[in-house]
Amino acid sequence: MAVPLVPKAEAGAHAELEVRGPAGARRADVLASDPAGAWRTALEAQLSPITPDDIAARTERMLQDGVASVWFSDRMRAPWFGTVPWVRVETGDGALAVREGLAKFSGRHWEAGPQGVPAAEFLRWVFAGRVVSHRRRAPVRSPLPAWGTVWTAPQYADAETAYLDAEERRKREQAERERALLLRRREEQQLQIQREQERARAEGGHKAAVQALLARQAALEIPVAQFVHRETGSYPFVSDKGSPEFAMGVPVYLGLTLYGVVCPVAGRLSALKSRLASLVIFVASEGERRRIAGLTVPGQRIEVLT
Repeated sequence: MAVPLVPKAEAGAHAELEVRGPAGARRADVLASDPAGAWRTALEAQLSPITPDDIAARTERMLQDGVASVWFSDRMRAPWFGTVPWVRVETGDGALAVREGLAKFSGRHWEAGPQGVPAAEFLRWVFAGRVVSHRRRAPVRSPLPAWGTVWTAPQYADAETAYLDAEERRKREQAERERALLLRRREEQQLQIQREQERARAEGGHKAAVQALLARQAALEIPVAQFVHRETGSYPFVSDKGSPEFAMGVPVYLGLTLYGVVCPVAGRLSALKSRLASLVIFVASEGERRRIAGLTVPGQRIEVLT
């Protein structure tokens, strides 16, 4: 493959062959430059194998010297396609044409751009800024491969940015709506618990005590899960109600293993203290801890959570 050596009259640029960079460290196959000196672009024909890291490093060194680059290849699939500003070219009717590397944004996805664009025309677009090398972020639509870097018109790059910004706003707004809904549900649950507590108080002390216990157990569900996660690195399963075998406390499981019990009834602990000795007891206040501590085995672990 020959580099598309496009004269100034065709592509609007001055061209120099085999140009070396500072201290002779870099060589450009063709160095195209604006006759007014506004820009310089290296046109590189990559014939031999090269790794994506190496070609990216060479591109970066040229950029540090103030030289942009366009890499050309006639291979069907080079491993560095999409890593640097690149196009795949083919020879047809004695002239080079760009077959791959151009893309357009269709509103939600990237699609393949025009194919068979004469190399001279493509370079005119590059030199005039009608197409730019762009690092793609939005998804691609088949048959366009998922190349990271494509050539596209600036308005397509801007359209992608606008789309992604809108998607980010939509996701934030959706998250806010879900958070607000969760808060409303929690408030409704708390109000329901309060109503149940008030009803229970009106019906008698025993029912009130039961409802207060259920409220404490429900209120500790999330703090208990967070505590166990901090302690073990895993989230537990907290049952949705108490059980007589746990002194009407709510059992907490880590996998299939009992880990603790939430707010057991103090008056039921004496008969079960040996069975519950290895578990962590979670309570909602210091007063509750003191009531329970005298009814458990010595050294029983009791954690006060709020």
